Amino acid sequence: MSLDPAKNGNGGTLTMFEELAYQSLIERDVDGKYVPGLASSWGYVPGHEGTQFQLQLRTDAKFADGTSVTPDAVANSINYFVKTGTGPNAGSFAGISAAPSGDHSVLITCANPNPVLPELLTANNYGGDIISPAGLKSPNSMANATFGAGPYVYQASQSITGDHYTYTPNKYYYDQSRIHYKKIVIRVISNSDSALQALQSNQVAMMSGNSTQVAAAKRAGLTVSSKPSSWNGFFIFDTSGTLVPALGSTKVRQALNYAVDRDAIAKAVYGDAGSATDQPNTPGADGYSKALVDTYKYDPAKAKSLLAEAGYADGFSFSLVYPTYQPDLAKVMQAVAEQLSKVGVTVNLKGEPNLSAWATDVFSKQYPAGTLNWGYMTEFLLVNEVFGSNALLSIFKTQVPGLSEAFDAYTRSTDATREETAQAVQKVLVDQAASVPVVQFQAFWFSSSKLKGFALDSTGSPNNPADWTSSN
Repeated sequence: MSLDPAKNGNGGTLTMFEELAYQSLIERDVDGKYVPGLASSWGYVPGHEGTQFQLQLRTDAKFADGTSVTPDAVANSINYFVKTGTGPNAGSFAGISAAPSGDHSVLITCANPNPVLPELLTANNYGGDIISPAGLKSPNSMANATFGAGPYVYQASQSITGDHYTYTPNKYYYDQSRIHYKKIVIRVISNSDSALQALQSNQVAMMSGNSTQVAAAKRAGLTVSSKPSSWNGFFIFDTSGTLVPALGSTKVRQALNYAVDRDAIAKAVYGDAGSATDQPNTPGADGYSKALVDTYKYDPAKAKSLLAEAGYADGFSFSLVYPTYQPDLAKVMQAVAEQLSKVGVTVNLKGEPNLSAWATDVFSKQYPAGTLNWGYMTEFLLVNEVFGSNALLSIFKTQVPGLSEAFDAYTRSTDATREETAQAVQKVLVDQAASVPVVQFQAFWFSSSKLKGFALDSTGSPNNPADWTSSN
């Protein structure tokens, strides 16, 4: 993992490593409302059809080295992210450029209409995490150092990469009342049971948990926080049939969807914390559509019929890479593989113990399918991260039929038509069976009863640790 905002992943616990040290231009509060960060106000420029966006900057912000946050610094940071970003959301910044437009303002220009710029400039997507000129002059150093204007500063001398990350206060932060601790340490504990033991013994104050640990956490007197936030199933990378010709057939991909008993899997793995889904997104997202619920109601006979129509009556096999460090998802994939075998499809599961190993497999182009727990996101981010022909997870750079036209209409939509056009994009993804969604589920976070101020936002992600406090 890199501490460079342009090189990290996005969402969930990964966001914490950056947001403590990098103040974003815009913040999203726990109710989902956009509120000021380094920017005091913002908005689309009238008459430019969503291609120009103006930011007014606060005048009292400084980087941790004491230099001022200027329009030049902000523009250069955004342009650096656009040019060098490698995280899954990098595609959403394609065609964006920034330039100073006044003593305290920045103008962002987009090559194509972009309806979600406020979201892109929050900490959850990193492009709005502004990097100082000193950091941009030494980009290689940003992997293990921070150059932001956030409330804390990363201390490499007190940290061990991959084990624990230590942050101390930024004396130049514009709102010193937000700084509650002399030190914040983020520990990386890959085994979820070990993490729970650390929380129970007061070695840590908060952790990301899973549904299998809820009962134990409650018995230990811990605070359990949860919100619907994510979905899982698997992505079909090889929709062109490059590695596995069968997956190039829409009928085959639809057959895979009909062959999965989502209700049974959701109940077995998540109990009351999960439910079946046919869609690669979650309720509350602009593209989530009630009309698409039960598109692929469990029907193994129909699955076999579609396979036969596509020329695969005797079935076929494919490989799928999954993360063993997400135990609930591992159980889902094992159940999916068992159910697909009943219609003649063999899934060869390849488990990986960490994200790095998973990514190495996926980007090797040797696996036609893969899975990770995936969170709530706008349709704009979903297409640019996963399903668009130039998306990071579009491993074979193929275009889902009908997606380009639907997505273009969505990007040009008004506030009044955005939901309708976003749902049209989602319908294309579901009808073309570009993935096999299985379960939507709640995110679980466990915290000490002494930890105050911890909250989950509208997407199920925790708020900035800088806003937490502790009682004696």
